[in-house]
Amino acid sequence: MISVIIASFKEPKTIGRCISSIVNRKYSGIPTSFEIIQVSPDEETLNAGKKEAKKYRLGKKYIQIKDPKKGKPYALRMAFKQAKGDIFILTDGDTYFEKNAIKKLLEPFEDEKVGGVSGRPVSQDRRDNMFGYWGHLLSDSAHDKRSDSMERVKGKDYYVSRETFFPMSGYIMAVRNLNIKLPSNVLSDDAYISYYIRYKNLEIAYTPKAMCCVKYPTNFKDYMKQKVRSLGGYTQLEQMGIFKKDKQSRSFWIELQYTGFVLKYAKNFKEFIWSLLLFPTRLITWIKIFWERTILRKDMPKSGWERIESTK
Repeated sequence: MISVIIASFKEPKTIGRCISSIVNRKYSGIPTSFEIIQVSPDEETLNAGKKEAKKYRLGKKYIQIKDPKKGKPYALRMAFKQAKGDIFILTDGDTYFEKNAIKKLLEPFEDEKVGGVSGRPVSQDRRDNMFGYWGHLLSDSAHDKRSDSMERVKGKDYYVSRETFFPMSGYIMAVRNLNIKLPSNVLSDDAYISYYIRYKNLEIAYTPKAMCCVKYPTNFKDYMKQKVRSLGGYTQLEQMGIFKKDKQSRSFWIELQYTGFVLKYAKNFKEFIWSLLLFPTRLITWIKIFWERTILRKDMPKSGWERIESTK
């Protein structure tokens, strides 16, 4: 049985499309035995999800959990306790899957050593502006990093980690039911789960044909808010001592190794300038991360959920 867990906060306009892209079996390739668990703190998103579930007559296959607005990790912990599946698929309510995404996402589990699988986030933004271009660049660089860090399985459409790997994406990932004890204050839940799986001597797989459409920040304020939290989560994980079997995979110095990719990604002069502007922006991001996580020791915000307005 498959348990699809959708964590969503104030996303009534997008949760319907997210659910539809999963439960439409001819489109997604989801098996007959599944359940959808939506975890949201706000009534608007819960009502929108309920409306979509009614449209597809999901009945008992659809479960709602109203979390106490303590953040996504806390919401996931609540969903993990209630989920009945052998495999959990995790995603967010402001994304949607492309055709056959779930079918492709589940294929690597034919290998018993695989504990988790990442799909490929792709940008749904236009590339004709700087932030839209950055969204494409960063999502494609993550694809390049995952492909390069893992070993292509002969005759298959996916890669599997061996000595090295790159963490799964929280936008589209699947994990075995491993009774994961996710800390409620963790900032990068996808990275924590990835390292937890590796620590259990299981492999991480990457299937790029399982695609998830994502809208990225379209202004500097939202960009910094999102990246300081997601990338800063790796500093927090280091402080938690999670890097035992595997080394840290995200830092300013590690990102510098991708200078060539960033510069070659541009297709014209305007995009080349935008690529150059990404370097000081990432430097500012990592300085802010150092200040907030290492000096101030900031943790999960009191409100838990942080809304990135321009991604909705």
